[in-house]
Amino acid sequence: MKKILILSTVLLFSFGILSCDNQFSQEFNDTTNDIVILTVPEELTSIRDDEKYGNFEIDVPEITQEVYDNSSINAYIRRTYDDGRPERWSQLPQTFLSLDHSSASYLSFGVGFIRISLQSEGSIQELFDMMKGNDLKLVIN
Repeated sequence: MKKILILSTVLLFSFGILSCDNQFSQEFNDTTNDIVILTVPEELTSIRDDEKYGNFEIDVPEITQEVYDNSSINAYIRRTYDDGRPERWSQLPQTFLSLDHSSASYLSFGVGFIRISLQSEGSIQELFDMMKGNDLKLVIN
């Protein structure tokens, strides 16, 4: 009887271990993301006199009241390089510690528009010069 109990315990333990699966799965709703590609304008919408803060706004008709109330928006800026590094999308908010002054950019949005704000310990002009004319990808989910 003792052997049967030990054998049963070993078999149950073995089946338990063998049935474990290391894959993680998650079910998603049947929703899709809307992707909008924009271009960063050549001029700022506003800039403070000390040049430590500025922003630009872009009209985005895809941001309806429904989107504003029930969705989130992620923004990515296209990064390209002349030295052979692969181009990529970088998500906002972004911090830039390699510039002359620490700088940051971040996204806010309202019905029908987005605003990208830029802040710096010094001038935001260097940061904006890196961004202007580049593609901006919005993912609305």
